[in-house]
Amino acid sequence: MLRSFEAELRELKELLLAMGGLAETMIQESVQALVERNAEKAQAVFRYEEEMDQRCIDLDDRSFKLLALSQPVASDLRFIAAGIKINSELERIGDLAVNISVRTLTLLKEPPIHALVDIPKMMQLAQEMVKRSLDAFVTRNPDLARAVIESDDAIDHLRDRFVQELTTLMGREPEAIPAALNMVLIARNLERIADHATNIAEDVIYIVRGEDVRERGDKEIRKGIRRRDEAPKVPLVLPAEGPIARALQEETELFGLFREVAINVLAGAKALREMFEQYRNPRAQWEGIEELERRGDELTHRIVRRLNETFITLLDRVDLHALTSRLDDVLDGIEAVASRMVLYRIPEPTPQARELVGLIVASAEQIVEAMNRMPRFADVEKVCVELNRLENLADNVYRGAIAALFDGNRPAADLIKWKEIYELLEATTDRSEDVADVVEGIALKRRVLGF
Repeated sequence: MLRSFEAELRELKELLLAMGGLAETMIQESVQALVERNAEKAQAVFRYEEEMDQRCIDLDDRSFKLLALSQPVASDLRFIAAGIKINSELERIGDLAVNISVRTLTLLKEPPIHALVDIPKMMQLAQEMVKRSLDAFVTRNPDLARAVIESDDAIDHLRDRFVQELTTLMGREPEAIPAALNMVLIARNLERIADHATNIAEDVIYIVRGEDVRERGDKEIRKGIRRRDEAPKVPLVLPAEGPIARALQEETELFGLFREVAINVLAGAKALREMFEQYRNPRAQWEGIEELERRGDELTHRIVRRLNETFITLLDRVDLHALTSRLDDVLDGIEAVASRMVLYRIPEPTPQARELVGLIVASAEQIVEAMNRMPRFADVEKVCVELNRLENLADNVYRGAIAALFDGNRPAADLIKWKEIYELLEATTDRSEDVADVVEGIALKRRVLGF
């Protein structure tokens, strides 16, 4: 029996390393597709995603069965719990590589705009951070993990320099703005891949030394999260009447609809908080959230119809479609959490779940604040920074919640149910940060053009 358990642990290590290798391949090929302008390589990353998702499911199943059947203790228990969290980190890295490929396919429709020097450097560094963080986990090497964390500064520096170069380009060549913004988002995806590698390294230090380095106030200053220089502006004088003036008026009305959507998202988040804090009739509370979700769908459809029927300034049309989708995703996540609480017959929310719901409410409040700053987006970067900070906090709470699942003798079925609920809660804060990404891009366009 002992030999069988040890063999299972070795197999878990091998599966994690295989996932890490797949993640490295996805990172490399997504960036090579961009540099080489190769649509086939970009499409290959989408196929890898299916394999990554299946590996993630298989590893979770093995881990939970091992916990239920072998009831490991001490270091073995910590190892399996950490492996489950790392599994989730690697799956998210794969998603970010897919995001890069999606942006790449869009960029291939446009002529090249920039000498891609920093992007391959960022890719190599992110790829190395993923590999070394997994090596640190398997060998339980806290010094190697610390080196991974320290590498994070270098990728932030490359991202900042690259974004500044693109900002200068957009000020000089306004026609390059859509493509340049896709490049900015690719750089941000690479930086977020490095964040996930850093998360893995932080867990290694916690497991081996018991040193909690997950509270990263100094890291937040480094992460985007710092004050950016103002981009150069190209003055643009707009007429008070005529087609452009009418288009701007129609756009302002559209943003009014976006504000309604944001307010509805906040109402859904607060309803979820009330459900978790006063857990007396969860089915009725879920039905109330479903009604808000249906209201959100109606508003989304109205916005899409307006976008398709109305002349909108060219630069924003694609972004407004993306913003509509991202806002809808947040409310869908809220409804999904409420539904699982009812369908899984959860007797009582956990403290960690309540804390994550609180972060969802705080994120929804920032989304409303962002929509209130439209159409001119005055100081909206501060809102985006706060959304990023809340998402980082949610990552930390999520990781602690997963670790807490393995304290005591919780039934295997409960482990599986709560793992899914925690993942949905954390994913909802990710979707809120996705809203910030789109808003930040639109704001940068308008600042460059002097709107």
